[in-house]
Amino acid sequence: MKATPKKILINLLIFAILSFLIILGLEIWLRHYTHHNQAILVPDVTTLSLDEATAALQARQLRFEVVDSIHDSSQPAGVVLEQRPLAQAKVKVNRIVFLTINAQEEKYQPVPFVKDFSQRQATATLEAVGFTVGNIIFVPSEYRNLVLDIQYQGTSIQAGTTLPVGTRLDLVVGHGRSTDQIRIPDFIGKKMDSVFLIAHTYSVNIGKINYDVTPANDKESAKYFVYQQEPSAGTFYPVGKRIDLWMSCNPDVLQPEKPDTPFLPAN
Repeated sequence: MKATPKKILINLLIFAILSFLIILGLEIWLRHYTHHNQAILVPDVTTLSLDEATAALQARQLRFEVVDSIHDSSQPAGVVLEQRPLAQAKVKVNRIVFLTINAQEEKYQPVPFVKDFSQRQATATLEAVGFTVGNIIFVPSEYRNLVLDIQYQGTSIQAGTTLPVGTRLDLVVGHGRSTDQIRIPDFIGKKMDSVFLIAHTYSVNIGKINYDVTPANDKESAKYFVYQQEPSAGTFYPVGKRIDLWMSCNPDVLQPEKPDTPFLPAN
């Protein structure tokens, strides 16, 4: 029996309606499956125990994974020290939050041999095994940028000495026999991690660090920035000059930059 044009149009209309309903249903399902336009605020689980952090994250339908453990003596063992994404970040349901927890015990590591290394090579070697480099103490020497000694709390130590991972070590480095002076860098507004990097680059030492309010722990001190320094930036001093710093976490202590004063020739 031959189909009439009317029946063909009816069949096409039915097919179009069914196709539309299938596509609509698929889109609704995908929106529900992917939680379209639904955002969850990540809770702050730092300083919580792992059990407390687990409960807080699961209550928000979030997963977690412990990716590292470090030792912070100012915090109880087993608490969360860091999280990624950070608190209040907007994520979707079932997102993994990566956690760093406070180790039960300190990890110890022998200090590697870095004497007679270049400053850069010694720094890289120490940081590769978990130590941090603090002051670079520059002294006159025939060889420039050569590590002459390694110190811990002002005392020379030998390679192989066992110290906690994360310990800050100072390097004694030769600056040659040059009497050239260097321009003091600008530390204003910089945080401590940048301060030491700049000091190493410009061959100066960090002297006394003064806090307007003493930070409670290392995590809090990371929020502080330099608002005053002595000597001031731009002055010239011999290599190895010690720079005293004043630090705060209050942005109001930063002085606004003064506009450059145009040079006016004398009449």
